[in-house]
Amino acid sequence: MQKKKLFLIDGSAIFYRSYFAFIRNPLINSKGENTSATFGFLNTLFKIIEDEKPDYLAIIFDTKEPTFRHKLYKQYKATREKMPEEMAETFPRLIQTLDSLSMNRFDMAGFEADDIIATIAEKYASASLQVYIVSGDKDLAQLVNDNIFLFAVARKSGEGNEILDRDGVKNKYGVYPEAIRDWLALMGDKSDNVPGVLSVGEKTAIKLLENYDSLEEIYNRVDTVQKEKLREALIMHKDNAFLSYELVTLEKNVPLAIDLSSLKLRSWETAKINNILKEMEFNRLLNRTEQIRQIISGDEEPAAQKLSRNVVSYKLVETEDEFKALLEIIKDKNEFAFDLETDSLDTFTAKIAGIAISFRENEAFYISVGHVDSRLAAGMVLDQLKPYFTSELIKKTGQNIKFDSMILHQHQVPVNNIHFDTMIGSYLVDSSAGHHNLDDLASRYLDYRMIPIEDIIGSGKTQKKMTDLPGEMVYTYACEDADIAFRLKQILEKKLAELELEPLFYTIEMPLIAVLMEMEEQGVTLDLALLKQLEHQLESDIGTLGARIFTLAGEEFNINSPLQLGTILFDKMEIHKELNIRKPGRTKTGQYATSEQVLERYRRHPLPDTILEYRHLNKLLNTYITALPKLIHPKTGKVHTSFNQTIAATGRLSSINPNLQNIPIRTEIGKEMRKAFIPSRKGSLIVSADYSQIELRLMAHLSGDKNMQESFIQDKDIHASTAAQIFNAKLDEIDQDQRRKAKTINFGIIYGMSKYGLSNRLGIPVAEAEAFILDYFATYPNIQEFMRHTIAYAREHGYVKTIMGRRRYLPQISSGNRQIREFAERTSINTPIQGSAADLIKKAMIDIHRVFIAKSITAKMILQVHDELVFEVPEKELLLVKREVKRCMEEAITLTVPLKVDIGVGSNWLEAH
Repeated sequence: MQKKKLFLIDGSAIFYRSYFAFIRNPLINSKGENTSATFGFLNTLFKIIEDEKPDYLAIIFDTKEPTFRHKLYKQYKATREKMPEEMAETFPRLIQTLDSLSMNRFDMAGFEADDIIATIAEKYASASLQVYIVSGDKDLAQLVNDNIFLFAVARKSGEGNEILDRDGVKNKYGVYPEAIRDWLALMGDKSDNVPGVLSVGEKTAIKLLENYDSLEEIYNRVDTVQKEKLREALIMHKDNAFLSYELVTLEKNVPLAIDLSSLKLRSWETAKINNILKEMEFNRLLNRTEQIRQIISGDEEPAAQKLSRNVVSYKLVETEDEFKALLEIIKDKNEFAFDLETDSLDTFTAKIAGIAISFRENEAFYISVGHVDSRLAAGMVLDQLKPYFTSELIKKTGQNIKFDSMILHQHQVPVNNIHFDTMIGSYLVDSSAGHHNLDDLASRYLDYRMIPIEDIIGSGKTQKKMTDLPGEMVYTYACEDADIAFRLKQILEKKLAELELEPLFYTIEMPLIAVLMEMEEQGVTLDLALLKQLEHQLESDIGTLGARIFTLAGEEFNINSPLQLGTILFDKMEIHKELNIRKPGRTKTGQYATSEQVLERYRRHPLPDTILEYRHLNKLLNTYITALPKLIHPKTGKVHTSFNQTIAATGRLSSINPNLQNIPIRTEIGKEMRKAFIPSRKGSLIVSADYSQIELRLMAHLSGDKNMQESFIQDKDIHASTAAQIFNAKLDEIDQDQRRKAKTINFGIIYGMSKYGLSNRLGIPVAEAEAFILDYFATYPNIQEFMRHTIAYAREHGYVKTIMGRRRYLPQISSGNRQIREFAERTSINTPIQGSAADLIKKAMIDIHRVFIAKSITAKMILQVHDELVFEVPEKELLLVKREVKRCMEEAITLTVPLKVDIGVGSNWLEAH
């Protein structure tokens, strides 16, 4: 008999996690309401119902009232920060939404959510009913047994949900569930201000319990503890240890008047929840919510979707006759969508399991070539399909089509006329929509829930490769991918037309795919000997900085521990008092915030300044110096980054695995790192082509400011020119400090820097910074008018546009929260400039790529970093490449000011910069 499932959700924990997941980019609707927590909570809740289909479910919250633990220990949870006011304001909306969904919700004054969870779990867990506790709280691990499990929803698409049984608890925490209380009692819990035994940490507590089994046994035999300091600490803090044991023990007899039937997952009134979702502007959740209701009602899929699955025509092609019949169909088509199934994500070595092709909605074919039971030879199939993939007359559609095309290229099948990428189409329609993977797009635009890949290949340790499976198991899943891509294309092309985004899509984003494919395949070559030298140098420098940190602090501590660092800085040394700056707040876990952004405020003190440098060098060492050699591909001997067109909301390209766009250029060590990027062939050089002050030139164009335009037209030094105006001096009288200040203002204005930000950046009084800004706007009056007009446009339309029409939606522009609204206003000013710069360099990349082909130039573009393009060029082509690259970049678009490109040449990237 199949066991039933009861899910108990720690509502307070999910509420906090959902709110802070969007803290950098909160969801604000047109009424200014912060909807982040409710949206995140619903996503978690719906995923649990979709994936696990529980029979019973309850959501449990903490209350504001003190609990019995506060009577035991007045300082219990005393270090926790108060819930942010705006977060608290969103809680009633969450409760209203959950109640409209008929969710079972519980809380009780005097008890924590954990106690209610413990009571329900212990009461109802049995051999026929398994209980799953949704929480990240390690206290709840003490409940885990053969019928009670800890459950965590997967944080990333494609990952499986985490379910911890007894062994899982042991693997994660180091002790079995029955020892969790003893473990917590020994080491304490900073998040709840449970004292524990001073100086006993997580690992020490585990070792003690391995030797003595329990807290009581430790104290019965405390004289046998070998380490003197540990033995003394245990004896001294015995009362705290047993107090802590009481504090972490869950109450399993909370007086709740509930029975199992009241925990049953129930359906809800559609109209009621739909009204709330529309109020919050969760329009994309409407269809998903109905799907969830259908699941709860016992019908796993909406009727329309069931019908859709029933009427589709998905066919497995596994014989030569079937393949020939398919070729007869293909030869009459002028477009198709395709999708590959492979045994890995490595575009250089992936083996093709099969190829799915769709010519019309609800129909697709899957050609099995690499499965365990495949009868068709992959080479023969690819040879026969090659004329259709290479044909310039047949339009190709796909989801993330670059990946599939690169694999086909490795199998000597170039893909021409790459016409439509659904991922990029969705991104252009709304770059702020979050995910653009096929599952999300199918749900968003087609009200369709796709077959999860885990249903095909499994997950975790038991996950299989596509090539390990028979074609029969895979073909429906694969056909669905191609079919959905074909269907989405029909919808997205209409939306692109409605939003006047067709020119940007068809002349920039789609042609760029071929450019990026070549760059990714080309890769970059590294000087490994130099990287090894840098590794030794950095390790030495980091050691020196570490010693200096200990000297400044007056003691040794774990520099990488935020808890210990915060204690040193703000409790022991009280640097905030020395600098006359308020000390930082505490995080959710009760420790001082010590992020890079926080420490920057205290940088005038030598200790935080040294710590920031220590962190910077550690990051460079771990992210690049030691990591890059490990990423060299064994087949090519090079590093191959991936350029992504759908991550940055501004339209800029992103570089991942590894990110080669964040290597610093201003620091000495960053410069040394760039030396390691060298040509792959003898007789070749590195050429760097960089747009000069492109953002300021775009500001001059967009604002129409005549003074700024004139500076660029006359090819003046724009920063010196600005300084001359602000300081009322002649151009040849401007010194370097004045130019530096003018440069800071020039770029700061673009990013919406306030007088306080400028004051901090230049180290000058706020009044002086304000005077600089006023003088700046007096010098360039149209810039201030451009800023006002852009903010007004964003407020009226809800978005801003680049020169080429790229849109960025800014719902936060109407937020009632001043900080969020001002951030959106700064973004509205910056986006047309950064976005136009992104469009410009993409256009230049396409033009250069075409010129290289037309003129049979063998030089290769290998990197794009912000406003810079990097090439590997044979010496014999150097003059031609420099001329053509400069021409293409400077003529990419026409502005009211000239575009200027600086070109450098060298034996490595640094020399060329």
